[in-house]
Amino acid sequence: MGYNVVTKVQEAGMILGALGIIGFIGIVWLMIYGNMSTNLGFASGSTGYTNTENVIGNLTAGFGTFFGFSGTLFTIAAIVLLIFMLLGLLALVMSIVKMQKGSGGKGGFSKY
Repeated sequence: MGYNVVTKVQEAGMILGALGIIGFIGIVWLMIYGNMSTNLGFASGSTGYTNTENVIGNLTAGFGTFFGFSGTLFTIAAIVLLIFMLLGLLALVMSIVKMQKGSGGKGGFSKY
């Protein structure tokens, strides 16, 4: 068996999808956890309330610091965009090659 690029591209897409779902669940969890400090049973001044407020304050400060480096953020975004463009181009080329093989030719990019 050889190295199958199409399979690897599909696996990469599945991994990115899984990371997106995990990130979404994390954001929802933070929203719910943030509401717990004031709405769902922690009394003001209790240890649970204080700990929750500290976690939310630390996360907010961390996000503020991270997004404060806009030049770095744009550089990372550009690199990620370039990687996605290359993966898309690779998937397109592999689908063309697959169609050529299915048409009865020798495969590759040649019609003969």
